[in-house]
Amino acid sequence: MEYKNKLQQQIDIYFSLPPILNQDFNDGVGLNEYRKISLVGKFIKKANFHLVNQVYKGEVGINIISVFKPHKINKYILVNRGWFPNSKKHMEYSKQPFHNDIIQNITIDGIIRAIKQKNFLVPDNEPDKNLWFYIDPLKMSKESNFLVNQKYYIKINDKPKILGQTSNFTRVKVHYKHHLFFSITWYSLSFILLLMYIHNFWRKKRNDK
Repeated sequence: MEYKNKLQQQIDIYFSLPPILNQDFNDGVGLNEYRKISLVGKFIKKANFHLVNQVYKGEVGINIISVFKPHKINKYILVNRGWFPNSKKHMEYSKQPFHNDIIQNITIDGIIRAIKQKNFLVPDNEPDKNLWFYIDPLKMSKESNFLVNQKYYIKINDKPKILGQTSNFTRVKVHYKHHLFFSITWYSLSFILLLMYIHNFWRKKRNDK
């Protein structure tokens, strides 16, 4: 609980700061996780990756990760453009690409997120099938032929701006129950793996006698 409170305080501090703009991004100023960011630029056509096994409200789908180039800046960054259910993936995405891909100077608002290291329980990516189980900026750079930022990506703010609302950013909240659930899950899996290792170790030792 204490960790959650400290994390939320840090998020609130970053969230209170003005958003990072194109020039800040180019200079690498203030690039921290949970900072707001507002960039003008374009999405790179056909540089979209399917982050699979993403669950939203009990339904399995994919997150679309795209390569974005800020205007007049020779740098690229990955953008999580949102979630699509598996049932509609081919109908609404594959057959009708995002109309934003043809807009040269589109503005995206979002939050900077750190790219996490692959967990040993996460399957390997299958780039040839466009099946990605985790964000791999180095491999995605190779697949797209554009060198993207290796530390951060942008989680786009896909909620519509409310009439009279002065900001298009949604405050990030730490969900304690979610953190607790994942902590329990990982510790349980680790404990099960430990038991399996001990069982196999003693069985092998008995067989060697």
